[in-house]
Amino acid sequence: MKKIFTSLLVASLLGGIANAATNTTNPYDADFARMNQYFNSLIDSHINTAALNNINYPRTNIQDTPSKIIISFDLAGVKKENIKLSINDDKILLLKGEKKESKEDKSQHYIKKEIFYGSFEKMIQLPDNIDESKLSTEFKNGVLTISIPKTEIKKPKEKIIPIK
Repeated sequence: MKKIFTSLLVASLLGGIANAATNTTNPYDADFARMNQYFNSLIDSHINTAALNNINYPRTNIQDTPSKIIISFDLAGVKKENIKLSINDDKILLLKGEKKESKEDKSQHYIKKEIFYGSFEKMIQLPDNIDESKLSTEFKNGVLTISIPKTEIKKPKEKIIPIK
């Protein structure tokens, strides 16, 4: 093992010396550096947009208890009348809403702005064993909590087929 390590170290040192001896500059290095800087600025400008920063909005907790599923959404600053909640036939819970920015905030000059304002949408696939007719909601202190009772999982009926 020591022999292998020593030979790797010697090869590395010799390679560095060989590179230093034949060190020539690539005439395209400056062009590649400018191109790299351009692409990085493009990526940075798109990553800092509100839509990408908000990809996980609103923050969500999902609890799976033996008797029910509890889903909590952190909706601080969102008014109840700006929230729409629905479940479709495929048991997908859809939360839509909008967090509106006050008029006086729009004219301010920010150094950094991380608070999200705008429309949002979040979908959660629910299990088949829920009773959506007994779903309950509570909106308190900027947190929307949804409680959905579970039902018994229906086992498929087995039909015995006679073999002839």
